[in-house]
Amino acid sequence: MKRYGPLLALPESLAIGDPGRHHLRLTPDAVIVRDGVENRGIHMWDTLEGIALEVPTTRFRLPGLLGTIVLGALTAMLMSDLGVDPDDGSVEITAEGGSSRSPLSRHHVGGYWAPTVTGAHRMLEYLIASPEHRALLAHPESLIDVAAKLAREARDAAA
Repeated sequence: MKRYGPLLALPESLAIGDPGRHHLRLTPDAVIVRDGVENRGIHMWDTLEGIALEVPTTRFRLPGLLGTIVLGALTAMLMSDLGVDPDDGSVEITAEGGSSRSPLSRHHVGGYWAPTVTGAHRMLEYLIASPEHRALLAHPESLIDVAAKLAREARDAAA
């Protein structure tokens, strides 16, 4: 499975957030709000006006690696599970004039590298505005590459 910040390629769909907990599942037909394997809501693409992720970000390039090393070292030193889980972020979905907020679980302690979140936002805007490209969600690894490219373009435009 390929991952880029909050994005994770799954068979025939793209997850945003930790698929074992609160996340979005993007399919060619709809955006599904999930809590693990349970569906909490379905939004058809044609009804969507926007999706905004609210997750902590960092400028550090490999935040998951640092958090894993530090927590692993502390756990080994104390010889006990620290019980540290990543805090949930949230996602706001705007559809047909109304909006709803749901929790969005993170993959690791600490923030996501800021450009990955920018790329995810730009990819979501692209999918909402371009229905013909939603078929790419059946091949989510290619969309992760698109999100990375969009993040680089945004970084270059800001420079």
